[in-house]
Amino acid sequence: MYVEVKNLNKKFGSYRASKNISFEIERGKLIGLLGPSGSGKTTILRIIAGLETADSGEIYIDGKLVNNISPGKRGIGFVFQNYALFRNMTVYENIAFGLSIKKADKGYIKQRVTELIELIGLKGLEKRYPSQLSGGQKQRVAFARAIAPKPQLLLLDEPFAAIDAKVRKELRTWLKQMIHKLGITSIFVTHDQEEAVEVADEIIITNLGSIEQIGSAVEIYKNPKTAFVAKFVGESNIIGNFSEFKAFKQLPDGSEAIVRPEFVEIGRKGEMQCELVCDKGVVVDISFAGSNWIVTVKVGDAEVSGIRSLEKDNLHIGEEVVVLVHRLYLFKDNKVEIIENNVKSDVVSAYI
Repeated sequence: MYVEVKNLNKKFGSYRASKNISFEIERGKLIGLLGPSGSGKTTILRIIAGLETADSGEIYIDGKLVNNISPGKRGIGFVFQNYALFRNMTVYENIAFGLSIKKADKGYIKQRVTELIELIGLKGLEKRYPSQLSGGQKQRVAFARAIAPKPQLLLLDEPFAAIDAKVRKELRTWLKQMIHKLGITSIFVTHDQEEAVEVADEIIITNLGSIEQIGSAVEIYKNPKTAFVAKFVGESNIIGNFSEFKAFKQLPDGSEAIVRPEFVEIGRKGEMQCELVCDKGVVVDISFAGSNWIVTVKVGDAEVSGIRSLEKDNLHIGEEVVVLVHRLYLFKDNKVEIIENNVKSDVVSAYI
């Protein structure tokens, strides 16, 4: 493995920001550290960079222990969320800064900076100052400055946080393409699920200083391992009164579960197959979600939301509908068990 983090621990006073953090990263991979505020993700990044010192644990980059190596000698490029560009330096000078500090040959600096300006699409803006750039342009300059010395590892701390939504989406695609094109092993911190899913090859989910789950976006979404991951990733309804739903009456009392909108089918009577196993409900809310409707229905004392296509007739608040829950994620001792609607399967089999 190219990056290895072993049993990392860090406390700030009585608060444990990192609790036995361990993970490995393959060379050339782009990894997302995803979690809510205060989950410890930025602390992990700063310890790897050498900007914070771990209380215990080891960090290896390309097989070399770097704990006692100063930040400037770890071969790491760092992109900050507020760009951290030098206001009195031009685009050219900002990108050249790291190379100048290393006292690289002037001819090489010119060649490298020119090459990077072309790469980030800012040719012709070399003499502009940060105040003359847009947010997206500033972040591209920050990226170019970080990779100018050809670091072994690139770290990005919420790199899109200060950029407006439309530019942020464009920049995410650009960043992923750049990192893969250059082949730099990279770790970026974010609290935005959509961002992590779009950009990362693999996601590490953190919570309260610990790692909850590591895997691809699809793997984590489909098979959450802990209650926190099931609640944190994706849209969901949390329900405890399963007895309201025919298919899940057998579930233990006092348990909690997640029901995701894509696993809830809602329609008028006669629209859906297998209505014998559907529950009756009343529409309590309808919201437009761009490509479909999100319909919230009350079934007894429970509420669930489902996705309804724009191609189907509109439902109305107060209308009586039928509801079919296909799957839910049941929490048991912080573990997650996927429960399928087996009653539905039995009824379908009976018709065949």
